[in-house]
Amino acid sequence: MTVAAPATGRRRILLGFTDQAVFGLASAGNALLATAVLDPDRAGAVLISITTVYFVMGISRAFVGEVVLAHVSRYDGAERRQREEDALASTLTLSVAGAVICLGLWLFGPSEWFGDLIWAIPFLPALMTHDTGRHTYLAAREQAGALTVDLTWVLTQAAAVTAFLLAGWREGGTLLVAWGLGATAGSLLFLFRSRLNPLRGHIRNWFAETRHLSGWFTGSAVIGQSQTMLIAVIVAEFLTEAAYAGLRLAQLVVLQPLQNFITAMNALMVPRFSRFASAGDLPALRRLTFRVAAFGLVVGLAAIAVVVAVTGPVLGWYKNGDYAFVEPIALPVAIQAAIYLMQIPFTAALRGMQQGKFLFMQYAVFTATSLTGVVLGARDGSLTGAAWGLTTGAAVGFIAMIILYWFAAHGPRRPEPQR
Repeated sequence: MTVAAPATGRRRILLGFTDQAVFGLASAGNALLATAVLDPDRAGAVLISITTVYFVMGISRAFVGEVVLAHVSRYDGAERRQREEDALASTLTLSVAGAVICLGLWLFGPSEWFGDLIWAIPFLPALMTHDTGRHTYLAAREQAGALTVDLTWVLTQAAAVTAFLLAGWREGGTLLVAWGLGATAGSLLFLFRSRLNPLRGHIRNWFAETRHLSGWFTGSAVIGQSQTMLIAVIVAEFLTEAAYAGLRLAQLVVLQPLQNFITAMNALMVPRFSRFASAGDLPALRRLTFRVAAFGLVVGLAAIAVVVAVTGPVLGWYKNGDYAFVEPIALPVAIQAAIYLMQIPFTAALRGMQQGKFLFMQYAVFTATSLTGVVLGARDGSLTGAAWGLTTGAAVGFIAMIILYWFAAHGPRRPEPQR
């Protein structure tokens, strides 16, 4: 892929963060709009459908996008291009499988949870191709290219949403269609600019070369995305759909901006960590890890202070106080965000060192603790208890991440894979 020369230094970092802000806006837009234009119960049902789509996209991102960052970033020229086309071919195959799964949920699952899913199914190939495309740009350190396709997505989505609202179509299905139209525009622009052809790629080649990563990354994603899906079902079942809408609103407002920052940092750091690990420069890798962890601690503490101060007034204003019941969970959600910020460099380092097994182990510990906490918290009918259960899971997962990072950074290096 040769579209533009990679940006360097501060400009590349600025483009990376700008791109992630735009991408986060597109990703969170439908969820926030659902809480803004629908009543809490109806919004909760739509958010379950959106969570289901993210489940499928998360599996694809682990099998393809995250591996592009950690592995394809090591190559150049024709070798890189072939791997990029193999990645796109794998994405299209996974999108077909995901569409079948979602169709089954729509046909046989509870209609109050999956009734809106049908509107997103036709757009799964575009949603997943766009995601792989932006990871392809990020692996090549072409943040400007990623920003271009993401801006195309968000502007198209915004135009579609505006048109639907002006026409009086205030339903969950129209929000999903707008999301899909934005992704379609972004993915088509990526394919046009990169001149990559998914039909020249092969999923069998991708799996043969990257199975040492994609297997563990996908396993981790299955655990992580299953956790997200199960939390939605648990909260809706033990509490209400409105409670889930409130939890998602808190996560979108508090966690989403910081998670966008985390994703941008990973996109910038994983290729660099990968090259450090490939060159055997583990001292440089360790120094960068702890510098970024210290920075994450400072930002996380500041975020907690801001969230606690502004949550009450904001919720009192938002939709005339319909979501005021969310205020007690602001603190535990903010603490989760701070923990995730400190965890950024450890996760990026494990990905760069291609330690997929350790990432899988950390996800397993984190998910088991989080699900246990949310079930115990939700059983007594308390959304606050469920939120603190998730915070406990985040803290235990962070401790596990540090331990596994230590073993990876001080253990024997795994030999480079051969194609």
